[in-house]
Amino acid sequence: RGRCRVSGRRKFRRMARKKLSETLRDEAGDAWRAITEDPFTDALAAGTLPRERMVTYLVQDHRFVDAFSVLLCSMLSKVTLQDRIFGSQFLAAILSEENTYFERSFVALKATPEERSAPTAAATAAFAELMRSSQTKLHTTLAVLVVCEWSYLDWGERVAPKADLPFFFAEWITLHSGPDFRNVVSYLRNLLDGLDLSPADLDETRAAFHRAVKCEKDFWDMVNNEQQT
Repeated sequence: RGRCRVSGRRKFRRMARKKLSETLRDEAGDAWRAITEDPFTDALAAGTLPRERMVTYLVQDHRFVDAFSVLLCSMLSKVTLQDRIFGSQFLAAILSEENTYFERSFVALKATPEERSAPTAAATAAFAELMRSSQTKLHTTLAVLVVCEWSYLDWGERVAPKADLPFFFAEWITLHSGPDFRNVVSYLRNLLDGLDLSPADLDETRAAFHRAVKCEKDFWDMVNNEQQT
């Protein structure tokens, strides 16, 4: 019986050492795997996506830039100066390097004014609304940001890009992989994992995280449904 008690304590300590972000990802289970192993990402890495589908994807994804940047600004207003410095550099990259990628891609793909002004999809609107509604509290803000960036890192580092891809395929992968982006994801995860949360805060964090996973899944489903039409 004594050995059982020691074993139990060791098990508890192992569980206690598990980081919150890891716990939430593991809770997501198949849904997390679905958003990081979507067939769209493999076709993108293989360079086999039809032009029209890539345009649709980029038009809808570009609609997140405003809500996402405001969400990130909300986070920056609630953290220490030291943490704010690195986060501000990430924000600058979103509003410069990544936003420029979209504009260059629209030109290279010859996106028409009609394509650029297509209605915002329901899945896109729902995700943007989650970004807006999560801004008031640091823990919910971070939960959504972690899903957005960590899930993209997972697929960005999973796919095997074909050589000599057009830049609008290749750069989208490199923007979401490699040491710089891994540092961004680690930064966001560390902020979330370092929070001292009450039970109520933890419930809100969990709900925001899993809602963000669902929004990511709905977005990929929307893209894939577009591919079939």
